[in-house]
Amino acid sequence: MTGRKKQHQRPGRACRLAASAALLAVALWPSLASVPGAKAAVGVSTVAVPEVAAGAAPAPVAQPVTVSLTNITPATVLPGTPVTILGTVHNVGPVPILSPVVGALIGTRPLTTRDDVSAWDLSADEQPEAAVARAALGNMLAPGSVANFALTIPATAISHTRPFAVLPLRVAVVGTRPATPAGRIVLGDQRSFLPTLPSVKEYEPVSIAWLVPITLDPDPALHGVDSAARTAAWTKAIGPGSRLDRLIAGTDSTKVTWAIDPAVLGPPQEPAPVASPTAPGPAPSASNPPAPDSPTSPEPVAEATSALARRLKSAAPRHTLWSLPYADPDLSALLPLSPGIPGSRGLTAVVDHPSALDAAVGPARTDIAWPVEGILTTRRETQLRRAFSSQGLVARVTSASTLTSPDRETGDASRKSSGGLALLAYDDALSRAFTQTSSAASGATAIQRFLADSMALLGERPGTPNRSVLVAAPRSFAGDPTVLRAFFAAIAKAPWLTPTTTEALLTASDAATPEVSATGGKGRPTTSPPASPPASPSASPTAPDPLVPGTSPLTGARLRAIADTRSAITGIASIQDDAGLFQVRWDDAQDQMLSVRWRGNPGGPAAIGAATRDAITAISRGVRVAPSSVNFFADSGVLQVTVVNDLAVPVHDVRLTLTPAQPRLLIEKQPGPLRIGARSRTNVRLHVTAIAAGLVPIDAVLTTTNGTLLGQKARVDVRVQPTSTWVFWVLGILAGVVLVLGSARSLRRGTTRASRPSVQEPPFDD
Repeated sequence: MTGRKKQHQRPGRACRLAASAALLAVALWPSLASVPGAKAAVGVSTVAVPEVAAGAAPAPVAQPVTVSLTNITPATVLPGTPVTILGTVHNVGPVPILSPVVGALIGTRPLTTRDDVSAWDLSADEQPEAAVARAALGNMLAPGSVANFALTIPATAISHTRPFAVLPLRVAVVGTRPATPAGRIVLGDQRSFLPTLPSVKEYEPVSIAWLVPITLDPDPALHGVDSAARTAAWTKAIGPGSRLDRLIAGTDSTKVTWAIDPAVLGPPQEPAPVASPTAPGPAPSASNPPAPDSPTSPEPVAEATSALARRLKSAAPRHTLWSLPYADPDLSALLPLSPGIPGSRGLTAVVDHPSALDAAVGPARTDIAWPVEGILTTRRETQLRRAFSSQGLVARVTSASTLTSPDRETGDASRKSSGGLALLAYDDALSRAFTQTSSAASGATAIQRFLADSMALLGERPGTPNRSVLVAAPRSFAGDPTVLRAFFAAIAKAPWLTPTTTEALLTASDAATPEVSATGGKGRPTTSPPASPPASPSASPTAPDPLVPGTSPLTGARLRAIADTRSAITGIASIQDDAGLFQVRWDDAQDQMLSVRWRGNPGGPAAIGAATRDAITAISRGVRVAPSSVNFFADSGVLQVTVVNDLAVPVHDVRLTLTPAQPRLLIEKQPGPLRIGARSRTNVRLHVTAIAAGLVPIDAVLTTTNGTLLGQKARVDVRVQPTSTWVFWVLGILAGVVLVLGSARSLRRGTTRASRPSVQEPPFDD
């Protein structure tokens, strides 16, 4: 029967199972009192839970009672050993439970395969059960109350007839409710497992290695320039009580490989000024912070990241360290996108980004790729090798479910691709069980689930030596330290699991047989990747799953937008005398937008992009052209435009471009680069030529050297009146006046001479 059919039949089966369990409990539990050693020592306490506010509707629940297992001791049962089960019962219904009794039931048919284990865990399997322990919880369990219980399963109730076996365990609560007077019914239960072993070892153990990522949370507030919100985000991400703090504490005592994103060591800092010869000494860094009381004491984020670096460095000798590419880029999304985005630094920049782990923490491998999606194709392998060409690609982490395996058996962790690349294949089901160590409520269940599945894995090839399995946590892994310590302690006591390291798995991959190519002629998988099984009912609906990382928000359009933003950042930084921190921080924010962590928060990159644009706008609008109106009464001359710098720092290399909206005015030459002091203005003089009279609007645009726009487009209105259009009229009029005056004067002179009397000359003397 397929998993889909099992899921469809689950409600009917659950009802039938509940009814049969109720009858079984009523029939068997009274008789347990007479069985030697069967009655459990019980300590019952009731804890009041705050009531729901008046008028609030209670959340719908599948069962009126929830059962949580807090501890099962021992986790693996040997002959002659009784089992103690501790847990709680919570009445989440609206009515009290009368005469509640909790009991343990063991299935009569062992779970021999991994599919059997999964089916029992998903409540898709039903079988006869034997009640083996019971405990009364008092006369009544009020709504909202929690009762603690302790059950002891006698050693004689546990079978050890097989070399190793997983027994199905169910802890159920029966009782009556005022609304159901028909009798005692099963009100809630929790499924688990009892792995059992005989006294004689009859198997070859399996080597187990662990891979845990140490990466930042998908919080956009972590990135950008200094602010109170940024400080609070970093404290939440890496400070005391943070997810990373708890993760490191919970895995530090085990030989776990830590795959560390160098970005957890903090955002890049502005390059330190050259030290003065009179003040020698090393520059402050993450591994060498200045003294807290010194004048150059680091800001809070630097203090927190320095403390994290010191903590990782002290723990490094107990772990294998990998350095993920800076910002943990989403390799699966970026590999097919980056080559086609002009101007995008994309994947190459972050992969080639120098890792700070060697200096701050210790030697860490940089030649292993871990794409979040486990699918492996020939094309993807080629793209990965190209991306890691600078440091060389030695291996990649992948999902075991996407690789071939004979007879549906689980393959080893050490594999090799058809192209000869070493593969570290993590086991999907065991990795999912590992992620359920996030809270004490699910801790005991996660431990038993992991042990049961690993024992079923052993049963596939119990006599085969040198088998291996790799367990990998997702990027958002949030294990509880107490639960993780109990988890690793239980694994250490499981004799069929022996610890190993990822380095040993890499060495073993050299002898592995290459995988059959999983691609067709175009490099696409010939088969669809296996669908991930449904999450365990005990798991949180939002629990991280290595097989379902979510959809990447990275697209070609977003990469192009990032490339444009980088250009604007460079342009804004180029005009400031001291813009090192601005450019470093916001360039880093663009790198962070490529991270795989945003699959857990698809809106994160958009938030970072908006914050970056706001920072660019805040500076660019500080430099502007003052709008004005000018009268220009000349054929040619100088036009004056005012540029204002409202910023608290000087700016330089500012380009002013003036574009007349009409051809009545010709700008002979655009002005050269401008330098403007802090909070001041400058007058720019331009040589222009008037062509015709009229009002000429001029668009004034300020840009940086690379064309980044500054401020907003301004307008300068110029009223043009060329001299050639009025001087000639004036000259003509003057010429006419002169002509008239001259003519009038000539006429007056002629009239005077004609009117004079003639003078007669004396006659000649003879």
